[in-house]
Amino acid sequence: MYKVVNGRKRIFYLDFIRALAIILVVLAHVTRAFFQNSPAGSFNMCFVSQFIDFGVIGVPLFLMISGALLLNKDYELGDFLKRRYSRVLVPFLFWAMIFPISKILFEGQVATVANFIKMYFDSNFWFVWMILGVYLFIPIINSFIKEYDMRGVEYFLLIWGGVMFLNTIGQYPFHQLELSYFAGYLGYFVLGYYLANKKFRLSDSKLLVISLLIFLTFTFINIDYTITMCILKNKLLYYKYETIVTVVQSAGLFMFIRYFALVSSNKPESIKNRIYLFFKDSFMFKIIFSISTFSYGIYLAHYNPLFFLKYEYKILFTFNPIIWLPIMMIAIIGSSWFILWIFDKIPGLRNINGAH
Repeated sequence: MYKVVNGRKRIFYLDFIRALAIILVVLAHVTRAFFQNSPAGSFNMCFVSQFIDFGVIGVPLFLMISGALLLNKDYELGDFLKRRYSRVLVPFLFWAMIFPISKILFEGQVATVANFIKMYFDSNFWFVWMILGVYLFIPIINSFIKEYDMRGVEYFLLIWGGVMFLNTIGQYPFHQLELSYFAGYLGYFVLGYYLANKKFRLSDSKLLVISLLIFLTFTFINIDYTITMCILKNKLLYYKYETIVTVVQSAGLFMFIRYFALVSSNKPESIKNRIYLFFKDSFMFKIIFSISTFSYGIYLAHYNPLFFLKYEYKILFTFNPIIWLPIMMIAIIGSSWFILWIFDKIPGLRNINGAH
């Protein structure tokens, strides 16, 4: 479960989830590029659309990891905000400056001051603004959890899950019943803490199977909706973050990875253990750990190689996605990681690579 790196004990399965999360975020953006460049109604268009249903859980996984690590902790309010905001804002301010330059160079955007400022605050970086807002509320929910422990967590999640269900079926009761405080991304933080710490009555082996079935079932529900909408409307539609489908899908994957690590650690010489050790104790760990460490930086930086490929090699996004989607993924993540790795070697640039 744990891995000591540079004298620090890290929870391996959380590093694995974080690395997977950024890969899924990039997958969502690459999928959208392939979808937009495929002929309307074509097989490629609807085939590639299903990958968005895996990509959509990248952001929830990021938030769940943060909740698992940040909640039910002792910290001073000012110190918490200073540390979290500096780690998010310093890299963001740099990469948000590069973002408009890439759009001007590769997308032909007009190079005016007004347009530059508009692109600086582009919605592509919505995740950053969202996380900054949620951080303001973390100390409050942290105190609530410390006071009420798991009963308080379950109380919050019960209401949040109900609101996510109402969002899914298109019923918004907020005008009559004030539930907007339970309608946002904060719930993923609480859910991550809950799933990382809750001791269920079932055995780890049973929870491993159940979580896999949950993940596969709700992934199928999402894929079925996406492909149906592609066929009927030629649009890329899917159950988004604030729906019960994506909540349960994300929870299922988080639980599966956690319990796979637990079961594998307790059963030496099993096939599960060999698979687990392949990722934890081989060269794969260096790859996973490095991607996990640079995950936030990869999120900020990956738009630049994506824009470059969409502009200079747009035709590649019309090719067979079975072959070219993985190639594009490797190219975008690899080039982003390499830039951040170079920055990490230069003392003056380490603060902007988003490493943690």
